[in-house]
Amino acid sequence: MDPLTDVRQISSIAYGIIESKSLLGGADSMNALNIRNATPPDVPVLACLIAGFRDHLNAKVPTDSDIRAHLPRALDDPGIEFGCAWLRGEAVGYTQTRFLTSVWAAGLEAHLEDLFVVPAARRQSIGRCLLRHALARAEARGAHMFSLNTNEQNESAHSLYRSEGLAPVSHALYPGGREVLWSRSLDVGAT
Repeated sequence: MDPLTDVRQISSIAYGIIESKSLLGGADSMNALNIRNATPPDVPVLACLIAGFRDHLNAKVPTDSDIRAHLPRALDDPGIEFGCAWLRGEAVGYTQTRFLTSVWAAGLEAHLEDLFVVPAARRQSIGRCLLRHALARAEARGAHMFSLNTNEQNESAHSLYRSEGLAPVSHALYPGGREVLWSRSLDVGAT
């Protein structure tokens, strides 16, 4: 599939024909939305979107310099895909999906790390289109499992994910309680 394929083509190929009116308010605006995998020339715009997501989360990291330093390498990593949404020529959202081989998924697994739409472009189904693009890319790459995580109080995201066939699951090996993500920063540069 051509990387500049618009959402109408992605939707009709991967999910059946979707009425233009149901997404983005009609055929004219639908034709103006384009979702494609990001490429190296997209780094400056993608960096701004990532910084926007960071700011939306009120997070301190990654810093702008971290994004500038690491984004080109991440974009070159075959285990990571960034999808970019463009509305009327403006970048309005992105996804970051990681692909890894897993014995738990019996093959390739796709994990949606980020899905972000700029505030001015929300409530126009752009997030839904980005999610569908990520799902289509995962299927195209042969992934057996597609996963994501989100804040437990983000009800609008929960509704979106449920409407696209995702369901909350627990991988608890022990009964009871919620899964807790534990992490530790590693000082890679230390000797």
